[in-house]
Amino acid sequence: MDESFDGLKALKKKMIEEKKNLYEENSKKRLGKIIETKLKTSFIGALSHFEENFGFLWGHGEGEEPTDEQVFMKEVWERTRTAVLNNGNNQIRACKSEIEQYNIHWNRYQMKLPVRPLNKESKEEKDGKSS
Repeated sequence: MDESFDGLKALKKKMIEEKKNLYEENSKKRLGKIIETKLKTSFIGALSHFEENFGFLWGHGEGEEPTDEQVFMKEVWERTRTAVLNNGNNQIRACKSEIEQYNIHWNRYQMKLPVRPLNKESKEEKDGKSS
């Protein structure tokens, strides 16, 4: 009887450990996705602002045939844009690689509810006393 109980205790302990490891792995993946999204938003948003404010240099949004100068500026912009995207993607990979070096435990969302003391009337009603 003791052997089967000890076996069940060991099995439960193993299951708890596996669940903890899975939770930590999922926490790590979640953090990686969040960081990736935030970094992409940063560098893609920056590129978008550059296109909005400097796009006139290469005819961005214009329906006319681009001039030779605009064609040249478009080529410069495309090289710059590619370099920024490549650098951003390299940084995302570096962040994910760095995250792999850590144990991550997500604390989830937590909310503390305030507890107020009962007022005098509520206390008297509870005790069965009425005025």
